[in-house]
Amino acid sequence: MDSTSLTIGIILVIICVFPFVLFSVNNSKKRKRRIQNLVKKAQESNATIQEKDDWNQSIIGIDKTNKMLFFSKKSEEFDKFISINISELLKCRIERTENNHKVLEKLELELTFASKPTVVLEFFNKNETRLILNEIEIIQKWQTLLNKIT
Repeated sequence: MDSTSLTIGIILVIICVFPFVLFSVNNSKKRKRRIQNLVKKAQESNATIQEKDDWNQSIIGIDKTNKMLFFSKKSEEFDKFISINISELLKCRIERTENNHKVLEKLELELTFASKPTVVLEFFNKNETRLILNEIEIIQKWQTLLNKIT
C-alpha cells in the first residue's frame, strides 16, 4: 500500500467518523446544560438535587430533605419546567397509554396529592420521540422512590 492510498483512506475514515463524534459532543454539552439548569432552578427554591435522571430532552431531580421534585422537558413547542412540593403526595402511579395494536403511545407519572390537583409528568410521547430507550426503567425507579416518600 502506497502513502497516497493510505492518506486517502485515513481522510475517508475521518470524514465518516467526524459527524458521529460531533453529534456525541453536542449531546454531551446539551445534557450538561440541562443538568446545570436543573441545579440552578433547585437552588432558586433553596433546594439541593440529591438524585436525578435525564433522558432525551427531559430531566427529573429530587431534594428528599425539603421534599421538592423538579422536572424539565423540552419539546419543539415549548420548554417546560415544574417544581413540585411533594410533602402532601399521597401516591404516585405510572400511566401507560397504548394504541389498539398495544404500541406504547405515552408514558406518564401521575402524582396525586392530598389538597392540590393531580400533576402528570410526561416521560415518553410517541409523537415527540419515536424510539423508547430507557424511559420505562427511569419511570419505574421514580415511582418507587416517590412512593417510599409518601
